[in-house]
Amino acid sequence: MIGTRTASCTVSVADSVQEVGRRAWTSLVEACGAPVFYSYDFLCSVEKLPLTSPSRARYLVAREEPAGEPVAVLPVYLQHTRDPFATGPGADALLTVLMGHVWHCYDTVLPSRVPLTAPLVETFWNALGELADSSDVDLWGLANVAADGELARLLTEIGVATESTVPRYRLPLTGGPTTLDEHLTTVSRPSRRTLRQFARRARDAGAEITLRQGSEALDQDVLDLCEATADKHAPGYYPPDRLAALVNALGPDCGILRVDLDGVLLAVSLCLYDRTRMHAWAGGCLYPQELNWSPQYVLFAAELEAGMASGRQVLECGRRNDEFKTRYGLHAQPLVRAAVRR
Repeated sequence: MIGTRTASCTVSVADSVQEVGRRAWTSLVEACGAPVFYSYDFLCSVEKLPLTSPSRARYLVAREEPAGEPVAVLPVYLQHTRDPFATGPGADALLTVLMGHVWHCYDTVLPSRVPLTAPLVETFWNALGELADSSDVDLWGLANVAADGELARLLTEIGVATESTVPRYRLPLTGGPTTLDEHLTTVSRPSRRTLRQFARRARDAGAEITLRQGSEALDQDVLDLCEATADKHAPGYYPPDRLAALVNALGPDCGILRVDLDGVLLAVSLCLYDRTRMHAWAGGCLYPQELNWSPQYVLFAAELEAGMASGRQVLECGRRNDEFKTRYGLHAQPLVRAAVRR
């Protein structure tokens, strides 16, 4: 057991989120409003059946007393993988990496029931460094941290360098649009016309758009489409059996938004929910040449409508596809990572 002590707390390392327990973990992450990627069920699933394999989960847990309730927690993952942000010669090299959160999480935070401070962040950073030393890794740190967030600011304050990565995209809903038409008034006329035209053509063609709980709507077509779409850029990113386990584990915190035509799945979005956000997290599309409309555009319109109907404060739309997301009025959230290479 690795332990790092400050005047106020001790950080230890757990091998499973079950060592902390559902009640204690959930109480902490809900108290600080951590995203769905930190929920007990999400973590249990990716611990047992990691989306990136091989992977071993470790949990840094801070307590003021050895047997007391957790004050702050940080899941990290020991993986044998390539660095997804690397470019140039050697970018495809396999590395031993200790990183928080999983690559599939685009919103890394330090869940804490007390306000983040420089000493607390430094305690966790040092504990992560100790774990990296004992694990003999090539690369360690934190990825996908909001550049304008408190964690990034405090990392800089304690002297940890950060580097920009790729942004994620989001649409604030509180005080914002309440209908698709209202949102489309904020984008260019050609973009507005295209989306409305494709949505109308899809309706005329008899396309069926549904949103149901993930465990009810999940089938092999969903898994195959997610896998095939991801494989164009990152082969193996959504292994079907492990993705299915995650969808089922999340229960009502996962919905599946589908666009079907004549019994064929043309587009799908796996939507994750926490108290304040709906995440259009993963998915895929087909592009049949015979259609006079785009399943991608129709799915995006349905994601916007689902987000507005969800009662959440923010619709999160993930990374990549920058030009499309910017054109349709989503806001870029710059991300950074703090990474130490050996």
